Amino acid sequence: MKISSVAGESFGDILKKNGVKGAIAVLVNGTAKDLTAVASGDETIEPIFLESQEGLKILRHSAAHLLAQAVMELYPDAKLNAGPATDDGFYYDIEMPAPTEEDLARIEERMHKLSEADYPIIRKEMSREELIRRFSGNRFKIDKVIANVPDGSKSTVYVQGDFGDFCLGPHVPSTGYIKYFKLLNVASTNYKGDEKETRLVRIYGTVFSNEKDLKGFLQNREEAAKRDHRKIGKEMDLFMFDTDVALGFPFYTPNGVIVRNELMTFMKGLNSEFGWEEVATPHVYRDILWKRSGHYAKYRPNMFVFTLDDGDSYGIKPMNCPGHIIIFQRSPKSYREMPVRYSEQGTVYRYEKSGEVGGLTRPRMFTQDDGHAFLRLDQVLQEVKSILRMVSIVYSTIFGKIDMNYDLSIIDKEKPDDFLISYICSSCGTKIEARKASLSDELSCPNCGGTDFKPDFTHWDQATDQLKAALKDERIVYGEKVGEAAFYGPKIDIHIKDALGRLWQVATIQIDFFMPINFGLFYVNQDGTQEKPVIVHRAIYGSYERFMAILIEHFAGKFPTWLSPLQAYIVPVSEKFDSYARNIASQLSNGGIRAKVDLGSETLNKKLKMIRSMRPSYILVVGEREEKENTVSVRNRKGEQKVMPVNEFIGAVLKEINEKNPVQTV
Repeated sequence: MKISSVAGESFGDILKKNGVKGAIAVLVNGTAKDLTAVASGDETIEPIFLESQEGLKILRHSAAHLLAQAVMELYPDAKLNAGPATDDGFYYDIEMPAPTEEDLARIEERMHKLSEADYPIIRKEMSREELIRRFSGNRFKIDKVIANVPDGSKSTVYVQGDFGDFCLGPHVPSTGYIKYFKLLNVASTNYKGDEKETRLVRIYGTVFSNEKDLKGFLQNREEAAKRDHRKIGKEMDLFMFDTDVALGFPFYTPNGVIVRNELMTFMKGLNSEFGWEEVATPHVYRDILWKRSGHYAKYRPNMFVFTLDDGDSYGIKPMNCPGHIIIFQRSPKSYREMPVRYSEQGTVYRYEKSGEVGGLTRPRMFTQDDGHAFLRLDQVLQEVKSILRMVSIVYSTIFGKIDMNYDLSIIDKEKPDDFLISYICSSCGTKIEARKASLSDELSCPNCGGTDFKPDFTHWDQATDQLKAALKDERIVYGEKVGEAAFYGPKIDIHIKDALGRLWQVATIQIDFFMPINFGLFYVNQDGTQEKPVIVHRAIYGSYERFMAILIEHFAGKFPTWLSPLQAYIVPVSEKFDSYARNIASQLSNGGIRAKVDLGSETLNKKLKMIRSMRPSYILVVGEREEKENTVSVRNRKGEQKVMPVNEFIGAVLKEINEKNPVQTV
């Protein structure tokens, strides 16, 4: 619903005149504003309701303020930093004693009382000087005022009861709108993410527009805790961490390596099928490479760097792409040879702060199914279509039917300084490539010295058009995100929705104009002149570590049989049938099925209970009848039982494995 506004009237009054009820805010030219804000001219507005995505975002931001108000009433000496909304709730960073579970319950109880009080949430404009005076006892707020409110300008404070916070808003009309919330947990962080700065408490919470959604979220959260990949990984003996010797670096056990190798073998086969040649590159380079690639300037704080006794400085690779570029440069390329595609199961290293590492989703070492295609600009369409097909094959094979979201991130032409683009000198027509945000001096023409430039988006437009065409040709519905492109080119990011409805970003396809310029890459075109190629970066799993975490949590450790470390677990009902059980295990192993026989002295029920945490694909129970008839009693993960001839079972399971069936077939 779109409504025309009248200058001087509040947006709330405009909605009332048009019979709109229940709105909490409005969208004005795509920007959310409070109902109390006043229209500045003839504008088109849209009401925002609590149940909408935009409404939920506003509600969550308001809930963060409610949390801050409760904390300040209970802990008057606390110092508030910032409290944003998140994808599934909100948090607030506060300098205060770390709250216990009992403290958290007390804060939540106070929030409910503040909600019941139904304080109006009032937006107040203040000058820079007034803001500095108001927050004079809180350096975190003062820093924000100084950084965001220029001299002579104004900003806003939102007041509810006796509490006020520096904020741009918008917010719900009153605290009574914030009813269905729950404080979840407490973490710690450092101010500005700097380990040398003040340690802050981060209190997380969630809020919804109704009780049903809140209960559903909390149930999902409880289920997610049961599926936590760190918990299941330990139960299944897939991987481990040793913080004393290698903080944030995963160690893969034999079981974990089985899963990892299966994924790698699958990807290697696809790479070969789709024309990607495999390469291997060093893990350590002299820092001159990272300076040339731009990684040193951008990633230096997140790199492991060191200097040898001879004075040479090195960096352990945070990315695989520079190594692939070095291989591409080894010989001149003709336009007929393009595209050149290199793939690598490349391990990279990034220095994540000690408080931020966590399991396989954020380690300091991870391996990517990395690929870089060097191609002509006119080849982007077909190449991206080919990669999209690879993505489709991978995710339909592993997960079967699964929801996938595609985002096309493009340049914001209104704010081009953050992106690498071409500029044309207005005086002499010279074309240069630059990213203004990274320049210390004003952009000037190397030929005439002129400083008047016009941006040229030709390459960006061509690449973006080809990405759109590829998505359209593959019949993929996508969302467009303006301004979220990489600085070196547009990209497609792909998310999957897991069994709990959570979105995970997995694959990415990125167009890169930057590195071909930095490294002086070229191919010889059909006119015999040198031309810059475009690089397409692609990763389909993303990283093996993160992808394994997603797999574990989606399947709760009950992997498809082809990925399962233990595909068949054989249990004799008594010692008399140990020999027959060993014979079955031998037949299965010789047939290519990962099998283990339990020859322990425990009872059958205890054996079955003990193996449950390892989540075998199939359990085979053998006794007198099975030995006599050369059969096995098969139990699948649903608890269904079936007696089958050994050869029939082997054939059925091998078919399931070879077809990479995402569900059990026996």
